[in-house]
Amino acid sequence: MNELRMYVEHLFEGKVLTSENIELKEEIYGNLMARYQDYLADGMSEDEALKKTKESVPSIDDVLSPDGELSEDEGSDTRRLDADDAASSAPTQVMDSPSGDSSSDEKARVAGAPVPPMEADVRQAGTSKAPRKKWPVVVGIAAAAVLVLGGLWVAMNMFVEPAVDRVEDTVANVQDITQGNAGGNAGNNAGNPGQTPTFTDPEDQREYEATTALMQEIEDSTADLLQIYAGRATSSEVADLAAELPLGAHRREAGLDDTATGVAYIDYTEVSEDIDGDAIDLALAYNATAIFSVYPDISTVRVTLQEANDSQWDADTYVFERTSLESSFTSVSDGLVTQLNSSLFESTDAWSQVKGYLDRAEFAERVVDRAETN
Repeated sequence: MNELRMYVEHLFEGKVLTSENIELKEEIYGNLMARYQDYLADGMSEDEALKKTKESVPSIDDVLSPDGELSEDEGSDTRRLDADDAASSAPTQVMDSPSGDSSSDEKARVAGAPVPPMEADVRQAGTSKAPRKKWPVVVGIAAAAVLVLGGLWVAMNMFVEPAVDRVEDTVANVQDITQGNAGGNAGNNAGNPGQTPTFTDPEDQREYEATTALMQEIEDSTADLLQIYAGRATSSEVADLAAELPLGAHRREAGLDDTATGVAYIDYTEVSEDIDGDAIDLALAYNATAIFSVYPDISTVRVTLQEANDSQWDADTYVFERTSLESSFTSVSDGLVTQLNSSLFESTDAWSQVKGYLDRAEFAERVVDRAETN
């Protein structure tokens, strides 16, 4: 768990873990991570950037009500368009007076709706005024209806559906919540830190528990474990290490490929469909990094992953290459990590730094996407 994640978790200590608060927590974390990356890009040191980032959000009490839930005013301000902005951006049409005078007394400005054209004043001898034409009114009403429907469609796609997805995929944005620091949801576990929060939707509950369990496996995987296996790879040692790494309970087979030099393989089966995809990506990237660091003579790690209820033909296949993964670490660490070897787990702090790079926004996802072959 990186330091920024821990800081955000600290901000929410004792708060009720409603779905809205979970969403707010992840929005804050995402904003802080982006701000931190900007500071680093500006040339700040990591410590200075981390300090300034934390100082930008010293508390969340101003956005939460006394009972720990997202306040009504704050929720409405962050989840809807400002009515004044919407009105000011609406088209304005002008209806001229029959005489054509452009004075302010004879013009009517109407925001957001079409206006019928002026009624022509026919002054020919022996005739009456020309009847008002109706088709522009019909066209105007149709145009207004199109604008309204278009606005509703945009709102649904930009605000409503993403909000629903965030609620349904709660755990996708709460990767580092563990039972040790999670609070309750909707008052069910409020005031009982350490208990697994409960969700109204059983699917959300399963996702949370399965994903949190895998994230805890990654958190518990330490430099001490890797030090035990450090050395030249053998097929049995690779199999044993794979069993102790995250997802190890789902290891079906692992070892060295007899037909290719420097190639290790791990086959996972019966992986829970409830585990969020981001957590799976992080676990796979972590395991490949660990194996390359422990065994310098391994150049490729081939992984297959089959979810529960899927056939072997539905399994996902990944091929992690040492050179590609080292290049990714060189980029994300600004050249501090250029090779994956035993120096990375000589101490707990050194390995924690490696895990911090893995936990950076979208890093694991990019690494896994590059390795995926199907």
